[in-house]
Amino acid sequence: MKKIYERTAAILFLASLWIVLLSIFLIKDKEYSENENRYLTTKPDISMEDVSSGKFMDTFETYLNDQFPLRDKWIAFKTDIQRLFGKTDINGTYLGSDGYLFEKWTENDFNLENLQKNIDSIKKFVQINNDKKGTILIVPTSSLPLQDKLPKNAPIFNQNKAFDMIYSNLGRDCEQIDIRPMLDAHKSEYIYYKTDHHWTTLGAYLGYTEWQRQNGNLVELSDYNVTLATSDFKGSLYSKVLNRNSALDEIYIYDKIQQPTYKVEYNFGKTQTDSVYHLERLNEKDKYQVFLNGNFPELTISTDLNNEKHLLIFKDSFANAFIPFLLSDYETIHVIDLRYFKGDLNDYISQNNITEYLFLYNIKNFCEDTSIPMIGSL
Repeated sequence: MKKIYERTAAILFLASLWIVLLSIFLIKDKEYSENENRYLTTKPDISMEDVSSGKFMDTFETYLNDQFPLRDKWIAFKTDIQRLFGKTDINGTYLGSDGYLFEKWTENDFNLENLQKNIDSIKKFVQINNDKKGTILIVPTSSLPLQDKLPKNAPIFNQNKAFDMIYSNLGRDCEQIDIRPMLDAHKSEYIYYKTDHHWTTLGAYLGYTEWQRQNGNLVELSDYNVTLATSDFKGSLYSKVLNRNSALDEIYIYDKIQQPTYKVEYNFGKTQTDSVYHLERLNEKDKYQVFLNGNFPELTISTDLNNEKHLLIFKDSFANAFIPFLLSDYETIHVIDLRYFKGDLNDYISQNNITEYLFLYNIKNFCEDTSIPMIGSL
């Protein structure tokens, strides 16, 4: 009886495996995963060179993983099983309290050498552009101000070590906006999304108020119309675990009651809009793209102010929710994402009469970004 059971189980397993393999080859490849916001690996071409080097098998393994039938449902099922056994570290994501998900970032993940390269590059840029006002604003990940919501004894990188390196190395040549105390003071409020790695509009607003406070200005929340854009946002961290019990996030838009008329030009003027908010993005999976329509190599916001203040921002996606608060402060705002920018920065700075610059990054991205050194080689 035992042999019959084992033989039947083996036959069923092999049959299942063949069904999966056949379905992968018979069903048309899925090119894009809206849930993961990335392009998937499609069927690789076979060449003797790739087969002999082992490259083909590596690519094919990734292909099988990306094109596995009902992949999202399997991930969700796996998460259910892991949660059932009390696991709180799933696919590089911590399941915290109150529905919060956190990026797993440990001491072993910290790239000290890359961080030092980025700091040195900014120091060179500051020295070359010492005739312009420079500011750096680095945003902690949610696990710093919300560390009490992390799973008990979860290994996590001490972000303060990186902050201390950045601010001590840059000295007084570049104004430093340290928003850690401000965010810590408001940690009981909705300053980070529960299912996404970004800060919320409230978090970005607090960052802006600290920017203005250090410049001697006062910002009041009553100056803004605050509207709920959506209440069913499931972000990047949800996509990693597909936890059926995940919270739904809300996205708010803060519009200043009195602000100048402006236009937004993307990719050196190739497209133009009259708003920093793209409400059509709320119909997509990655609803955070409602801010600035996502990430672009370059964009310019031109207002009808005539204060001869022209700001250049080097940034990652955390800046997207922050930039709308700057509309009443500058004649033009120029935004560059170094990960995608291929132009000549010297020419760009000269042609646009830049008077100020700002580095605005999330701390994890700032430590890991390999595109920042390009500004140190100008």
